[in-house]
Amino acid sequence: MEKRLRIPSASDIKETLKSDHKALPSFTQVVAKMLSLCNDPNAPMADIAKLVETDPGISTRVLGIVNSAFSGLKRKVSAVSEAVVYLGIDEVKKICLGVTFFEKMIKAGNKNRFDRTFFWRHCLSVAILSQAIAKEIGYPRPEDAYTAGLLHDFGKIVLDQAGRVSYAGFIEKAAACTGQMSETERDLMGMGHDDVGAYYGRTWHFPDDLCLVIQCHHRRFAHLDLSREEMQLISIVSLADFLAWTQGMGAVDIICPPLLQPEVGRAIRLDTLDYEKLIRKMDEEIESTSRFYQFSFPSSDRFRANLLQANLKLSAINSDRFFSGEPAPSKGISPPGADGIAASLTAPHHSLNPKKIISATLRAICDDFGFDRIYILKMVKRLRRLQVTECLDRGQFSDGLSSARISLDEGAGRFIRCLRNKEPLVISGATPGEKKALETFSVRQMLIVPFCSHNKVIGLLGMDHAESGKDIEPALFSSISVVANELGLALENASTYSKARSVSLHDGLTGLLNRMALGDLLRKSFRKAVDGDTSLSLAMVDVDFFKKFNDRFGHQAGDNVLKLIAGTLKKISRPSDHVGRYGGEEFIVVLNDTDLPKAAVYAERIRREIETLGTLLSDRYPGLKLTVSIGISQYDPDVKNQDALVSKADKALYRAKAEGRNRVAAG
Repeated sequence: MEKRLRIPSASDIKETLKSDHKALPSFTQVVAKMLSLCNDPNAPMADIAKLVETDPGISTRVLGIVNSAFSGLKRKVSAVSEAVVYLGIDEVKKICLGVTFFEKMIKAGNKNRFDRTFFWRHCLSVAILSQAIAKEIGYPRPEDAYTAGLLHDFGKIVLDQAGRVSYAGFIEKAAACTGQMSETERDLMGMGHDDVGAYYGRTWHFPDDLCLVIQCHHRRFAHLDLSREEMQLISIVSLADFLAWTQGMGAVDIICPPLLQPEVGRAIRLDTLDYEKLIRKMDEEIESTSRFYQFSFPSSDRFRANLLQANLKLSAINSDRFFSGEPAPSKGISPPGADGIAASLTAPHHSLNPKKIISATLRAICDDFGFDRIYILKMVKRLRRLQVTECLDRGQFSDGLSSARISLDEGAGRFIRCLRNKEPLVISGATPGEKKALETFSVRQMLIVPFCSHNKVIGLLGMDHAESGKDIEPALFSSISVVANELGLALENASTYSKARSVSLHDGLTGLLNRMALGDLLRKSFRKAVDGDTSLSLAMVDVDFFKKFNDRFGHQAGDNVLKLIAGTLKKISRPSDHVGRYGGEEFIVVLNDTDLPKAAVYAERIRREIETLGTLLSDRYPGLKLTVSIGISQYDPDVKNQDALVSKADKALYRAKAEGRNRVAAG
């Protein structure tokens, strides 16, 4: 088990949870023993009945259910042993878990920002959906899926009751996050609920596959040495968790979209599930359970409101990612300038710009081999089709084929063979899919040649004689394959360069701009300010008593503090601002189009936000309160260069610290 999972150590847990564990919930010996017995196919029913009798709460619930109107018995059952026989092992196991989980973990909690009743509904929803999905896909032990679904998130209860950082306070912060809550937990609380849950699962002797689900239901797990059934169980609970969230049944009452790991789609045929049936099953059982535990069930109007909020947040996240770094769409590529490559079969690609590489390659093939038209066909895996992304038509780039698509269905013939075998082929209409493609492109024949990166096909070069109608010569295959191979290598190099360049411009710890990149951007902003195009201000942020965090709690604590402050600066700053780590515990924010009064408002907001964060972290770092001091400066004609502007902010920062730390001062 240890080879497949990294269960946190006791010392790691101690850094995340308070030393006083008296308030920590514990699973009764009855439940621990019940899990063990139910995993033994040869366990005698008499042993299970005897175990139920030892816990008054569980035995009362068992007798209550067996004598309820739903059971339809003609006489009352008073013996636990008889009730266990009527209900069966799986139902008794569910009762044991439900009663223990509700009484010891849900009912005992205080009603605060972390609403335990809301959380309980989520756990039940995931449990019911997990069992229903397991039955539908033929998983051999649906009752284990129910157990895993019920307990997958119980680490949140532990964090709420014993975390050094208040879970209610964490939720306030998480409401603004766009990533996974478990990752935000790790940053703010020191550990995620998945790791905490896995630790206590092992402590309480949960079965191995249950511990796997608890730790992996938000994570990638393809790299672990897991059996097919273990991968299925994790996928079942991950999918159930996702479905529950889409129905307004999240673990907390905020909209924080979850992710579905790629492994889930490989372990479960998502397109074959009857989702209407699954959701209906969840509704029916939740309503029945809610009557027993006496909590309200969200109305259909509430569901629709939750779904609307969820979709709006997803849309905002996707929009931010699309518009923040992606170039605006354009109609084709402009011809290369003087730095383009010579039109030759083996000419090296001098550019590291993917667009220039592609345009130069298309021109080279047209010039060397005399095709009327050549285009790039990229794979759209999600839609199982090829789509034209660039087209050179009779020597000029055009968008004439921008809407052309080729479906990769069973009739796609040689298109699929080309992708699978990585070999050039002529499409001549041998299958219905090929015929449809040729009609779309208005040609008799088409040559397709794959190009690869890291030995994986990333697209096809397509070419034809659309104007002349000539036949395609097979003798060209090997030569064009060499060019396609060069194209793949050039794009691979460009990608490597782009990643390396991005790394070179960003600080490895915080992900902010590093000092070099920040200096270049500040220089450009300064020139604009000198030209009178815009106002410019600067904020220099320094962590108060930073050395004490490292001295008392180790360098990991200091690194975590820097990452939290970096995250706060990114969240509050505008897209037009430049946020970077200047060195050590100092940060600089270049505030474009901002005068000194506006910069002062921004700096004060930063100061208050981090002061609030420090209060939240007070139990995690006892004796130290996280605060920052900030110095601000503004460009004016007396400031000779950008270094002088930085020096002005630095002097203001020094004055702020001299006044008692946790201050804002203007230079």
